[in-house]
Amino acid sequence: MKQLLIVLLIWTTRVFASNPILEIVAPQKTVRFTLSQLKSKLKSQIIEIDDPVYKKKMRFDGFLLSDVFQLAGFGANETGDEIVYTAKDGYAPNMPFSAIKKHTPYLAYGIHNLHDKFEPIQQGKTRMSPGPFYVVWSEGAKLEGEVPWPYQLVKIEAIRFADKFPKIIPAGAQEDSPEYRGFLTFKSDCIRCHSINLQGGDVGPELNIPKNVTEYWKPEILKEFIPNAPSFRAKSKMPAFEKLSGPQVEDLISYFRFMGHHKNQ
Repeated sequence: MKQLLIVLLIWTTRVFASNPILEIVAPQKTVRFTLSQLKSKLKSQIIEIDDPVYKKKMRFDGFLLSDVFQLAGFGANETGDEIVYTAKDGYAPNMPFSAIKKHTPYLAYGIHNLHDKFEPIQQGKTRMSPGPFYVVWSEGAKLEGEVPWPYQLVKIEAIRFADKFPKIIPAGAQEDSPEYRGFLTFKSDCIRCHSINLQGGDVGPELNIPKNVTEYWKPEILKEFIPNAPSFRAKSKMPAFEKLSGPQVEDLISYFRFMGHHKNQ
């Protein structure tokens, strides 16, 4: 009996690996598609780009992300104001829904002529496959810092940000305040890996409870660490954020402090 269970487990693992599932969630519905189902219902395309993750020119097989959404039965006008991509490791970048109107994203499921598989990439101290799914953009590396490039993708969720992440929003902060500007920076660059009040990504540490990050990191160290974590830790999973200016980092720290002072509200 034990041997039979082991065989079934190995068979199930292999079947899932060859036919992975993508979950698509909207406020009023949830659908799941296997790769085989997507292939049978959508037109596969070859996407040739200068890829910022592989750091070279690549050719992927994939589907237009807008076609995937249409197959799921919903559109941008009825699903909310943000898209959240969730990876197997908890990485969860978000972006405005309007970005898929301004640019052209694809859902890649493999490198062209590599039988629905990906070559490994370097992430921190390890090498890993970006599969089962990887969102790439037709404009390639030109959009590296403007939109997320999530890989190891298992879920795409259309949300109303204020409904899904109410504990992240700095209630009472004026929109022209440092605290609110810092919130906008956290929303665009940090929430994909970090959480505030347990809302956000799971790759990096929670930043507010039980202790706020400003309670155990000195502000002058945070100002150096946030824009350039690799200068503190070899092979850091947290990338350098060279685009963040000094005032933006200071606003972000103001936001952290604000959330630390309003933990119980």
